[in-house]
Amino acid sequence: MIKRTLSTLLVSATLSLPLSLPAVADLEPEPIGRIETLPAQYPDHWMMVHDVSFFHMFEGEVLVVDPLATTMGEQYKGMLTASFIASYEQSAKRNEHYVAETFYSRGSRGGERTDVVTIWDKETLKVSGEIIVPPKRISGMPKDITTAMTPDERFMLIYNFTPGQSISVVDMEKRVFVEEVSTPGCGFVLPNGKRSFTSICSNGTLLTTHLDRNGKATGSEKSAVVIDANDDPVFEGAAMSGGVAYFPTFQGRILPIDMSGKNIEPQDTWWLTDESERNWRPGGMKPYATDSEGLGYFLMNPEGGEGTHKDGGAEVWVYNLAEQKRLGRIKLQSWGLALGSSGSGDGRLLSVLNPDMQLEIYRIPDGEFVHTLSIAPQTPFMVYGAQ
Repeated sequence: MIKRTLSTLLVSATLSLPLSLPAVADLEPEPIGRIETLPAQYPDHWMMVHDVSFFHMFEGEVLVVDPLATTMGEQYKGMLTASFIASYEQSAKRNEHYVAETFYSRGSRGGERTDVVTIWDKETLKVSGEIIVPPKRISGMPKDITTAMTPDERFMLIYNFTPGQSISVVDMEKRVFVEEVSTPGCGFVLPNGKRSFTSICSNGTLLTTHLDRNGKATGSEKSAVVIDANDDPVFEGAAMSGGVAYFPTFQGRILPIDMSGKNIEPQDTWWLTDESERNWRPGGMKPYATDSEGLGYFLMNPEGGEGTHKDGGAEVWVYNLAEQKRLGRIKLQSWGLALGSSGSGDGRLLSVLNPDMQLEIYRIPDGEFVHTLSIAPQTPFMVYGAQ
């Protein structure tokens, strides 16, 4: 009875429908977004901001940023992914970004490890290639000495730590891994000459390795002891300018090393401070930067002492590096933790990371505060100028 009643109702409802439906308007499809490209040559005041995403490191990123724009939408130009404490390089010659990164087949649960150099097109910010390298690159806080480009931009050099130490050589023109060069007892990589690189050794010497035109190691030599790791250690990285690496020391000296030729040439140390200022010492995650005019910038702590080399500073001191002369002091809006720079001429800019993980922008060399960026990366530890 119930089934028969339902059937009768359905037939009745069907017969009661109108024989024709009203016409439907012919609407144009709505746009759901558009794809834009960046200029082939970035304005030189733009910055590459490496957000290591410290609390979820598999989701790191490198942001392309216009630091002079006033809104978040104008400041943010695009993004590259950079998995698991990646390292970043770029090439003006080939108009490419390079990210040395690590992936695991089971994600955060591990699995098989794969290290790659991912190649990104600068205009489209699309991946244009990938080079698999030995799964050995160092997994540590980002530094500008864990990777490097040879001065001719032919080879990318990647520092490995397993804890055996070595450098992976990658041919960026042929897009192939070339070889792994052992650097026992010596870490990090600083390019010198045309196709050479230098590593810092545990006993205070420097190891320089030479490559041939195909990226194969042809020989190496060690310097005499140039770093006093007991009394006055150097920061691992250096302010590079005019082919010279200016290493700040924990006490506030500068150790210059001429790296313009095939063989390095250490020079005499000099002080950032005079005798009445020895309480001021360099400090921070990256307490140095240079600009296109050859000036050096050092983050200085007024309460410097034993163990303060990572604490950051209240001022940035400006130096003519070639003349070993201080030109000025920039009082920061907030305590600083790391420095970066970009631009040329009157467009030179300094970025300062503050304890809130925000980037403050200053005009240099005079130190005029511009604003705090609103792009809001989580942990923007490293900043690079655009090429």
